[in-house]
Amino acid sequence: MIALHLLALHGLTLEDPYLGLQLVGTVAFAVSGAAVAIRAGMDWLGVAVLAVVTAVGGGTLRDLLLGRLPVTWVQDPLSVWVALGTAAVLIAEAYWHPRAAPDSLRLVLVADAAGLAVFTVAGTELALLLGAAAPVAVLLGVITGVGGGVARDVLARQRPLVLTGQIYALSAAAGATALAGLTELHAPYEAARWTSVAVILVLRLLAIRFSWSLPPIPSSAPPSGDA
Repeated sequence: MIALHLLALHGLTLEDPYLGLQLVGTVAFAVSGAAVAIRAGMDWLGVAVLAVVTAVGGGTLRDLLLGRLPVTWVQDPLSVWVALGTAAVLIAEAYWHPRAAPDSLRLVLVADAAGLAVFTVAGTELALLLGAAAPVAVLLGVITGVGGGVARDVLARQRPLVLTGQIYALSAAAGATALAGLTELHAPYEAARWTSVAVILVLRLLAIRFSWSLPPIPSSAPPSGDA
């Protein structure tokens, strides 16, 4: 029912339903991936690889889980080229202005928040469009949003943001749930989309600003290095 509503009201196609939204998310995640690579002291290739992996990682997982093969970036490599172009810009900026290289933690976190918001919504929309139930669509949206960042952090040998305790995946889940609920209520399509993006982005930025986090689970294990 939700899928028919999306298709009928908005004339979406499976081949290119959210091009503008995906491009925004691709650039945002590519920036975060390239900036992490620069912070880690990687060379040009490492910067390019992390930019691309961050930009397409979540969508790749989503497509594999939905059985959409070949995955989106194999059929249409536009997102790969956009990520590579973004990486090239950041590499040039690092060389031209080495004292203000684009590798600050703030840039990484803000760009990652934007990518998280955009790709979570895009993943949720696609799952709904393909007829997935709302809970499944929310889960696939979260996977789409966090997948690229997890791959980036693993390759950079740092703890993934989703596991650091700050409100991260919950922000994505809140926005995806909002989108599924608004779509079920037949809310105007663009309003539902951008409301959901705003929910994720605002929650994530507030979590960064005020260090909101989930409480850790109590453990009796001794601190690292103790007997």
